[in-house]
Amino acid sequence: MSENSPHRSENENSRNALLQQVEAVETEMARMWALQENERLRLCSKINSLSPFDQLPAEIKTEIFYNALSPLTDLYDSEVRVVDPFFLGKICHGWRDFVWSTPIFWTTLCLQLSTDNYETQVVLLRDWLSRTGEYPISFCLDTEEFPETRDDSPIEVLTLFGSVSARWKEIAISFPDLQACFDTISTAETSLPLLTTATVQLDATEEELNLLMAPQLSELRLSSPLLRKVLAPWHQLREFLASECYVDEIRFFLHNAPHIVRCAFKDIESSILESSLDQELFHRPLLLENLQYLGLHFNNINVESTCILKQVRLPSLREVSLHNPAYMPREALLSQITNSFQSSPLLEKFTWSGTMMSDHDLIQALKNIPSVKDLSLDFLSYGYISNLKLLTEEFLQRLYFPHAEILLPNLRSFEYHGATSLNEHMHLFRDVLVYRFREYALRATEGESEQMTVSQITSVSVTSSDTFVVSPDIQEELNSLVQAGLELSLIDIPGRSRSEH
Repeated sequence: MSENSPHRSENENSRNALLQQVEAVETEMARMWALQENERLRLCSKINSLSPFDQLPAEIKTEIFYNALSPLTDLYDSEVRVVDPFFLGKICHGWRDFVWSTPIFWTTLCLQLSTDNYETQVVLLRDWLSRTGEYPISFCLDTEEFPETRDDSPIEVLTLFGSVSARWKEIAISFPDLQACFDTISTAETSLPLLTTATVQLDATEEELNLLMAPQLSELRLSSPLLRKVLAPWHQLREFLASECYVDEIRFFLHNAPHIVRCAFKDIESSILESSLDQELFHRPLLLENLQYLGLHFNNINVESTCILKQVRLPSLREVSLHNPAYMPREALLSQITNSFQSSPLLEKFTWSGTMMSDHDLIQALKNIPSVKDLSLDFLSYGYISNLKLLTEEFLQRLYFPHAEILLPNLRSFEYHGATSLNEHMHLFRDVLVYRFREYALRATEGESEQMTVSQITSVSVTSSDTFVVSPDIQEELNSLVQAGLELSLIDIPGRSRSEH
């Protein structure tokens, strides 16, 4: 053995001892740093707790956060910025802990299935649903692109949603194979006990839909349905929207939904789907005493179109949206449609778009709705009919005294988009405004308001593809009306506003 070995061994022992001391110091430093970091976080948390928001009770903070989250309708609107729990959790550590531990924040979700990320989506959906506790849930399931690249149904996702069907509150489903979706739900009679709102896209013409197991369903929106193949608690619906329905289907719905409050039909096919339908249905008197809003957007108009509201009384109706197609309908048909609203003394707002071939047709249709206060006419899209110009002398003369049958006596707001002949009758337009706005105000000041035959108009807007030509004296009069409080706009599309307030 070398004579230096004892000395070398002693040095090695000393080195190891020193290394152990260094390690002990570093461990102590780490422990002290951790203690100090915890203390720093505690103090910072105390500082944060002094903020007005953190001093709020937990239930109020929950309400604020919950109201900040996007509703279900925004989740499937690509133009709306979505605020979800993940967005709130990114703000700070305290918010993240609060959001992650509060089930109600996770009760609304939108899932757009992707073939590439399907397995990951299943895992995330399972975790998401586990955070909802026992709260009712609202969701949107969009599988529009999923079947294009995948043959089998997303059974795992459907099973997960089906497992919590007893807590469905609002749903929006775009899924070609609805049967596969609803097969995952319990067959119990009330397997959707909390469902109040459903939006369903039906792709197959022969597809059936059964929502009878939803005893609280009050709002239903269907796209491309065959209503005879839809089983729903029609009698309890308060709001209904459907597209691409036939005349007999709409009449079938109205007869089966006596408590409906709002309903709209888009892209109406003005024909009879089932010729075997008992024609007596169209002649049977019908009272819809709760209906307040009605939307009718026709793909085409013919005699069958008028059957929708034939023998129908709408005493509570307050608002109508009517759209007729871009070709010339028969004159009598439009007035027959508005004739149905003579039983609606509360009707205040009327929106009409489409084609109108003459002021005479327009007058005949508007004569049926004297109670209207807010009238919006949009015939601008059909300016390709070069000789079509509305707001003619005949129409303007019907709007003010001394005409024996003044049109729209309760009108307060008027909006018009379309070709006009106002340049030829600007003096009449001025007289109408003076009579409807200024003279009403004068007579009201003199205490004659109860004897008034017309209401005071407060807002008028005319937008046209024609360039308005207003003489200086008429412009001066219009300016004085604006200064007196009338909201007035004359806008030609290529140009600028002539009078605006």
